Amino acid sequence: MNKSQHRRLWIVLIGLMFATVIIVGRLFAFQILQGKAWAERTSDKLTLIARPERGVIYDRNGAVLAANGADYQISVAPNLVYKPQELSAALSSILQRPQLEIRALLEQNTPYQLIEGRVSPEVAELVRALPYEGVQIDPLPRRFYPQNELMCHILGYVDFDGNGGSGLEGYYQQELAGEAASIVRNISPLTMQQSVIARDGADLVLTIDRTVQYVVEKHLKQGLAQYGAESGTIIVMNPRTGAILAIANYPCYNPYDFYRADKSLLLDPAISKQYEPGSVMKLITMAAALDSGTVGPQSTYYDAGVLEVGGHLTYNWDRSAPGTVDMTTLLARSLNVGAATLAVWMGPETFYRYYQLFGFGRPSGIDLKAEIGGTLHLPGSDLWTDALLATNSYGQGMATTPLQMLLAISALANEGRLMQPYLVQERRYPDGRIFVHEPVALSHPISAETARIVTAMAVTAVAREVYGAQVDGYTVAGKTGTAQIPEPYGYHPTDTIASFVGWLPADDPEIAILVKLDRPRVSPWGSTTAAPLFADLVKELVVLLDIPPDHIRLQSEIVAARNH
Repeated sequence: MNKSQHRRLWIVLIGLMFATVIIVGRLFAFQILQGKAWAERTSDKLTLIARPERGVIYDRNGAVLAANGADYQISVAPNLVYKPQELSAALSSILQRPQLEIRALLEQNTPYQLIEGRVSPEVAELVRALPYEGVQIDPLPRRFYPQNELMCHILGYVDFDGNGGSGLEGYYQQELAGEAASIVRNISPLTMQQSVIARDGADLVLTIDRTVQYVVEKHLKQGLAQYGAESGTIIVMNPRTGAILAIANYPCYNPYDFYRADKSLLLDPAISKQYEPGSVMKLITMAAALDSGTVGPQSTYYDAGVLEVGGHLTYNWDRSAPGTVDMTTLLARSLNVGAATLAVWMGPETFYRYYQLFGFGRPSGIDLKAEIGGTLHLPGSDLWTDALLATNSYGQGMATTPLQMLLAISALANEGRLMQPYLVQERRYPDGRIFVHEPVALSHPISAETARIVTAMAVTAVAREVYGAQVDGYTVAGKTGTAQIPEPYGYHPTDTIASFVGWLPADDPEIAILVKLDRPRVSPWGSTTAAPLFADLVKELVVLLDIPPDHIRLQSEIVAARNH
């Protein structure tokens, strides 16, 4: 080996020694001097989170009403975009955003740039088809409603954070959402890896048939157009069990696009908005008077056309003074003075005790989010006056929700039992558990005999005075309501809320229905607006729900009794 080779060898050795010293020094610094600081900044642990699948909502026949889908987030990696001019032009066309705005994002000196936070699957597919590098499309969980606006207030909506905002989605948030799971995993290849599994949400099966719901919503929209009303509500219920068969409100909204809807539309008018019900309340007043023994079915009173209670003068709606009147005529002619007379005869303690037993002034407990309890001022409170005893008897000076009103009337159709209303028939959990709802009686405000007597009176009232509510082949019990609308300084001089509550077959009820129209223009009266709408709806419902006409049903019962 010559001198030149020795010199090169020493240079290499010195270089290697120098590099070794630097490497060892750096390792010493990292491991010893800076070890604690680096340990705090880095970890061999990785936290994994498993997200649950939200439960599906079905109608009673298994049709999907609410399921899981996805929106998409569009982003780019600017350093991977080689044709920003072409890509920005393409994205501008698809996303409907200015090209210069998108071009500026593509030219940012960042590894990641968000272009659009949330787009539909259709838009995402168009972006995915673009022949450019650097575009990233990520799914975002989103609730999907195949029936669009159908039963919007019943279902409610789910926000972008996965929280139910109203309706069933809000009430059953915990059951539907399930439970996420997380685990801190050691990422060392020498460590056995554990799996993490979330608990998926429960599925809900409703009491509602979507076809019945569709028919009810269709009739409501037609009724609003026919009678020129601003808005309205129809509720159909099984009075024996409390099962809700339909709740229709209009105007409505699409739960998928909840964020675009007027916030006032997100509230369910059937349970979250109150109104003064008017004369339908006379059925409850009559039931209380009969059940308390204050009057009997054959009792009479003298109606002079006006009654003063607590400084307030009550007049009959038609300003009539019919003289001596029996109880059935009181209901048939919907006499305000008669209802106020019964309330005075009962006295505040008895009168309000029955009203509370019928559920007024408190929520019913239906499985929907944001139910309110209505307004019922009681004796002894700062806002109660003697005059309210009279006005409450015919449904003014108090407020209730449409659901509360139908629920109270349904007790008359169910031998005096007040049932808790419900919408979910079954909750089905991923582990195979199934919870089936059992009907629950909230109270028994009146006897079965009193309920039978009031039902007979309500049948006579419909037959005598409410021709529009009659349905061929069926005996209908019911009552109209035409209520004034309270304003900040009294009642509106012309506008009303027209309603009708009815149940059938009257002797063996299978359905109870409330129809409420807000500010109808064609006529202010419930007898000429809500009652005919009720009848038109019933003609379709008896077919859909397989409710036979009276003569067929009674004949079948006679044959069955003979065979037995």
